[in-house]
Amino acid sequence: MRNPDRTPIGVDLGEYNLYTACPAEMPDSRGAYTISGDELCTRLDELREGVAALLASDYDRDTVVAYVSQRRDELLEDLEDAARALCEYASAYDRPVLVTEDSHYAPDLWAWLTDPNGHRGTAWLLPMAHLRLRAVAAEYAIEVTTVPEAYSSQECHGCGVIGDRPLDKTLRCPNPDCRVDVVHADYNAAKVLAQRYSPGQRCAYRSPPPITTDERPALVADGGPRSPQEDA
Repeated sequence: MRNPDRTPIGVDLGEYNLYTACPAEMPDSRGAYTISGDELCTRLDELREGVAALLASDYDRDTVVAYVSQRRDELLEDLEDAARALCEYASAYDRPVLVTEDSHYAPDLWAWLTDPNGHRGTAWLLPMAHLRLRAVAAEYAIEVTTVPEAYSSQECHGCGVIGDRPLDKTLRCPNPDCRVDVVHADYNAAKVLAQRYSPGQRCAYRSPPPITTDERPALVADGGPRSPQEDA
């Protein structure tokens, strides 16, 4: 049973914006709180290139592992700072509860660094950002809960219709009776997650099919699969 006296704040995790947060009642995206993930993504890519070069050199494995461990600790410090900034934002609301998607991923940095087909977001960055958010929120005595993730990046927060994604960072609602036309995708996803804290608030016009772990789409900056151009 969800507590109606709480202020649900949806938190969408991604690569372009590491965290995008807004309460369910926020009228538009101008009040959403975002923390960029660009720098973290750049440093992760540089780490991957550096590890590949080290593994191809004469350095022993212990040296490579020590290098990765040091860089990982630096990345974790930045994730901690980002999570703390988000909790400070949430603390301004009355009895906040952070609402995130239940993505079921476990962080494995080494697996991503050594797997050329691994996905940066789902392999380490986003699940670790979620874990750090939970840990820091506990220090602030802020509850963190999860809701079903299906279609959270595609459902229009205004009417529940599944929208179109003409551009990676925006969502267009096709419902002519909806007040929403084009909206920032990360803000929309955060608001959908916040709304799902209340019973019955999800996909008004489409029931999501069961999603297995193998079928689950990769999480990226906008909450959906990467485009062919991005993977090129």
